Amino acid sequence: MSIDNVRAAIERFLLSDKPQVLCIRGAWGTGKTYTWDDVLKEVADTGRVKAKKYAKASLFGLNSIKELKREIYLSAIDIDKIGKPFDISNVKEVGSNLLSGAKSIAKKIGFLQDDALTAMIEVAATYAREHLILIDDLERKGEDLRSVDVLGYIALLRDDRACKVTLLLNDEELEDGEEFSSYLEKVVDVYIRFQPSREEIAGIAIRETDEVSALVRTNAIALGISNVRVIRKILELVKDVQPLLAKYSGVVTTNAAATITLLGWSYFQPKSAPPLDYLKRVNTYSSAQADEKQDLLWRDLLLEYHYTSTSEFDLVLLKGIENGYFDEGEIDKHAAELHLADERDKAEKEMRVVWDDVHYSFTKPAEGILDRLFECYVRNIKFMTIADMAALEALFRELEDKRSEDVVARYIEVHKDSPGAFDFDQLYQFGHELPDAVRENIAAAEAAQTPKLSPDDIVKALATQGGHQEIFDAVAKLPVAEYVRIFKAYEGKELSDILSGLRQYLTVGSLNSRIITIMDNAGQALRLLAAESPINKRRAMRLGLIQRLDLIEAEREAQEAAKARSNEEDEN
Repeated sequence: MSIDNVRAAIERFLLSDKPQVLCIRGAWGTGKTYTWDDVLKEVADTGRVKAKKYAKASLFGLNSIKELKREIYLSAIDIDKIGKPFDISNVKEVGSNLLSGAKSIAKKIGFLQDDALTAMIEVAATYAREHLILIDDLERKGEDLRSVDVLGYIALLRDDRACKVTLLLNDEELEDGEEFSSYLEKVVDVYIRFQPSREEIAGIAIRETDEVSALVRTNAIALGISNVRVIRKILELVKDVQPLLAKYSGVVTTNAAATITLLGWSYFQPKSAPPLDYLKRVNTYSSAQADEKQDLLWRDLLLEYHYTSTSEFDLVLLKGIENGYFDEGEIDKHAAELHLADERDKAEKEMRVVWDDVHYSFTKPAEGILDRLFECYVRNIKFMTIADMAALEALFRELEDKRSEDVVARYIEVHKDSPGAFDFDQLYQFGHELPDAVRENIAAAEAAQTPKLSPDDIVKALATQGGHQEIFDAVAKLPVAEYVRIFKAYEGKELSDILSGLRQYLTVGSLNSRIITIMDNAGQALRLLAAESPINKRRAMRLGLIQRLDLIEAEREAQEAAKARSNEEDEN
């Protein structure tokens, strides 16, 4: 039944003059209590609720009907106070009534026993009539209280006290569910199955309209999280981490919100979500099933959610979920890397758009295009490579724009301390040429740099300076054999840092060709190491780089096979 239908049924129940029992059944945490409270307040605000008082009793830990009577009596308020802030006069009124009654009894019998007040409550509850009563948490009652006894008392409230009673029920967790069900149909007059859609549950949990709330709501819907409280907890965690990510690219917050939603669901609702230990080792690049049972259950959902593997940054976020707070230092360490990757991607896309106007227009004047190119180049120059600079220099020189010299000068100034920034090999790779004078300036800048990093230092720099394009270029040039040597040369934290630097882009989209080459070569090196021994295979396979290659090669083979079949069909 949709939320709208449930709300309409609750409203009809509240407006009815007839004493009835309403049962709302549904899974735990789906918003039954919230929906009841919301509709009740709306109807109460119009003054149309057909009852004298409203009482709300939780059965959590109660072991007798006497205790339930006490809960009902002590929580009773006037109908016009529903949804209003707490008023101490309610308590004073209850206390005054109890004291007056106790004195009356004392005068008649000459003494007052220690439990007289308790007795007074039970007597008062017996004579309460025409109440609207909500009974919740039946599945969490005490061991000594039977569910069927609760139903018996509910029937008495309806039949003898002219009360309207609502029972909120998660019957999946009742220990005496079979016996209870046999009595339930005899007592309940109006029966509602509360089964909101994932969109409705997320809408109940998150009413806010800010950007972060919208992110979490969308993620919760995508995953199908069915618990309002869990979604609220996740939202609070994302709001906690948001200020720590505010200085970074918006995509960092978006990705962090997606990760916290998934891992938070697994942490807070382990019986309904993918297990945490499975998420820690999952790699959707893998064609081999490390955990076939869990893959069957969750792999398709994770692929639709675009969650390919758990990164080091994801583990930092998980630690924050488990601790209830996030380590700003650890957040900064990993978020900065993701920020730079996103900024570089944006810079490349922005330059590509302007270059398209250079190549694919016969109407746009050169002056405006050159101005845009130069402005974009200067603004994003820290992400520019020597090949980018050479292409721009050649265009400005060809069109006789004097800024061609400024293009080179600015590049040298910004990249004077960046290893590999003046490597002419990149020019040959992309077919660029530079005038002799420019080449001399570049060579002088390279000679003035500090000594070049060793291959080991360059690979290590991926984890700490991965934002520099020159690092990518230098590592991409290393042969597979050099990767193998480096992997064997280090152990412990040093090796862990090296591997983290190589794996950090597994879950990042829009990778440039150098990063792809780096991961290809690292995967090939790990394949060679995996072939050396079973223990090395285990070590190598846990990193996801081999699985990435396997998937790429499988897709390539499938495409080639499809092409071959297509050619055969054409020939026939």
